[in-house]
Amino acid sequence: MKSIIKLCLATSVMACAAAPSLAEDFSFTVVAGHPPITKGVAGIRDFFIPEVNRRLAEKGEHTIKWTEAYAGAVADVKGVLEAVESGVAEFGYVPHLFEGDKLPLEQITYVTPFGTDDLQKLMKIIVQLHDEIPEMNEGWNKANQKLLAPVGIDTYQFMTAFEVKDITDLEGKKIGAGGLALNWLKGTGAIPVSGALTTYYNAMSTGLYDGIMTFESAIAPYKFYEVAPYITKINFGAKYSSALTVNLDTWNSLPEDVQQIMETVADEYRDRTAKAYYDAGVASIAKAVENGASVLDLSAEQRSAYAAKLPPLATEWAAKLDAQGLPGTKTLETYIRLSNEAGLGFSRDWAAQ
Repeated sequence: MKSIIKLCLATSVMACAAAPSLAEDFSFTVVAGHPPITKGVAGIRDFFIPEVNRRLAEKGEHTIKWTEAYAGAVADVKGVLEAVESGVAEFGYVPHLFEGDKLPLEQITYVTPFGTDDLQKLMKIIVQLHDEIPEMNEGWNKANQKLLAPVGIDTYQFMTAFEVKDITDLEGKKIGAGGLALNWLKGTGAIPVSGALTTYYNAMSTGLYDGIMTFESAIAPYKFYEVAPYITKINFGAKYSSALTVNLDTWNSLPEDVQQIMETVADEYRDRTAKAYYDAGVASIAKAVENGASVLDLSAEQRSAYAAKLPPLATEWAAKLDAQGLPGTKTLETYIRLSNEAGLGFSRDWAAQ
């Protein structure tokens, strides 16, 4: 009798092991504070979601019904991290440049301006950086989410209601920027004012700002040239600014095959979005010029002079994080090393005082 029971148990275990995972139907909400004219959000709507669904359909086991809430419908640009953390949404487009307190290590490109404008190469470095600095991923985990794809944006320039032919032209002018980008105005005499893409147009049209620092691809979609017709190409460099994330509890509950598909598609989304931003930057400048904007390129010497004027942003940032028990200096030095190995230099050695 015992032998029969053992045989039945063994047969049951083998059958379970051989059986495919049970098909499940999921319902997820993805949120963004930005509208889909933002390339990172458009990429979620137009590529990530349909491509995940397509690949799941090919396997024929699981389905996902998505609720898409963009343009602040559920959370504004400074509320997406919390929305995903709390489970209000399962997925989010998190602009972490506004989350410096909770995700300080993610700000690395914002304390090292005047770097590369090659966004696709930069994003590969950011992936390597997360692999070498585990505390970066731990920061996301503390916010109860997993980083699926880092998202970069194309190089930052000035857009102003006045001409900027030299750094001295910024003195006394109110310039809007987001997150740690405000620090790029230190030593220039400009008056930094905190803002975001969604508020810049009205702020400039009402005279609250005299100009902004923004990335090229945002200029035409947001029609900034209507209120700030002067584009000054100082080339602060491409930046790692946002991320596609998933609630950690949700992620851990997903079947392994669904996780694998999402990770693969997220990698492709990251690369496609980087290319889309870069290409859109070129088109955006052209569109602005068509609509009456003027463009002035500052020289490499002016760019280097601007960089030299700034305080040691990176080492100050690193020292502050070191004092908090975070690997600030290690992150900075690793980022500079990876950049140099990729042949991407800076107008200033940010690892030095």
